[in-house]
Amino acid sequence: MFFSLLKKVRIRDAMKSGVITVNLEASVQEVLKLLTENHVSGLVVVDEFGEIWGVISSIDVVAALKDKGVEEIDGFTAEDIMTPQAIEIGPEKTLEDAARVMAEKGIHRLVIGHPHEGRRVPVGIITASDIVGELKKEMS
Repeated sequence: MFFSLLKKVRIRDAMKSGVITVNLEASVQEVLKLLTENHVSGLVVVDEFGEIWGVISSIDVVAALKDKGVEEIDGFTAEDIMTPQAIEIGPEKTLEDAARVMAEKGIHRLVIGHPHEGRRVPVGIITASDIVGELKKEMS
C-alpha cells in the first residue's frame, strides 16, 4: 500500500529547505508581510544569531487579533504572538515519524534544526501538506 511510503522516505528528502524566518523583534506587520509575500502559513522565529525560538503561524496572528484587538496588537512583536519552543525533528527521521508527531501534538509543521556554533538553527521545515503531497506523488 502507498502508506508504506511514509516508512521509507526520509524527512531530508521531502522537507523544504531555505526556511523563511522572522526575528523575535519583528513587528506583526512584518510577520504579515512575510506570510503573504511568501505564500506560507508559518514562519520560524529566530534570534539575532539565527537560533530557533519558536514558530508563528497565521492562526497565531488571528488568535492574537481575536484576543487583543487590532489596536493593541499593533505594537506587538513576533515574540509576543509566537508559539514558543518549536517542535523539531531530525532530517534522518521518516515521514511516518513526522506524521505521528504532528498528529500527537496537533500541529501542522515541524522544524528541522541543525547544530551550528552551539545553537540550533533551522535548515528545513516539513508540513502536513508536504506529507500529503508525497503520498499523492506515490498514487500517480
